[in-house]
Amino acid sequence: MTDQATVVDPNQAAANILNALQAGRTNDPKDHSYDLGLLTPEQAKSWMEKGYFILRGVVDADTCDEMTRRAIEIFTRAEEGSTATGGHHVGQDGAIAVEEAAKVNSGESADMRMSKLFNLHRTEPFHGFARHPAIRNIMNAILGPRVSCFNSQYIFKNPGVWGQPWHQDSLYYVFDRMPQVGVWLATSRATIENGCLFVAPGSHNEPVHQVVPDARPGSNLGYLEVVDYDFSDAEPVLMETGDVLIFHSFLMHMSNDNSSDERRSALVYHYGHSDTQVHGSKSATVDFMEV
Repeated sequence: MTDQATVVDPNQAAANILNALQAGRTNDPKDHSYDLGLLTPEQAKSWMEKGYFILRGVVDADTCDEMTRRAIEIFTRAEEGSTATGGHHVGQDGAIAVEEAAKVNSGESADMRMSKLFNLHRTEPFHGFARHPAIRNIMNAILGPRVSCFNSQYIFKNPGVWGQPWHQDSLYYVFDRMPQVGVWLATSRATIENGCLFVAPGSHNEPVHQVVPDARPGSNLGYLEVVDYDFSDAEPVLMETGDVLIFHSFLMHMSNDNSSDERRSALVYHYGHSDTQVHGSKSATVDFMEV
């Protein structure tokens, strides 16, 4: 009898690799508090105690609408003439378009299949936001005078789409310096019904935790889950169009399923020290641009 090849779950393989490389890593508070006097007292207090704070009304609604329109345009262009691998397309301009796993080959329009679009921060109107004065000031306060945006993604959560389970962003960044800082611009409102983020205040003081694959059959590639933490104090992050969430890369966060009839969209950037070194091979979604 011939042995059949064992089918390896890609999320289990990713969990095994990242746990070996990242689980247990910590960061010192001095590495995320360069000059908090540049922040308001309320922002500085929330950053140190909770690991996040919110800026209200940073970007106008028209600009948010233009960002969504451009994201759909870039996603559609990336699909044209590309060879898809598991619903992933690479455009000629380097943009990486990722379809929602459950929507691949569904025949739906691009904007209804789109899950994430990577590598936008060198392209307008996204480039301008990466260098927004308010954002640069915050990055200087937290990380110091030389900071870079190294990852950008536009996220669509269409009606009926699942959320992402509890995770820490630093798990995915195998860098020599910690932490990184996430900047989450709501380009539509974010409600409990349409899949807003939830955060676990204070969890940024935890090390990087072990993860397991998202247990739901057909979940998106890279969906890994922290299960060894008490999330009873989790808080929803309710946002209006143009609001910005600033969050620590060790902060545990997740998102709800979208049970509404409206799309939730967001532009998400990650910032780090400009002299950061990447361990091992560099992901195609990592591109350091000093701001």
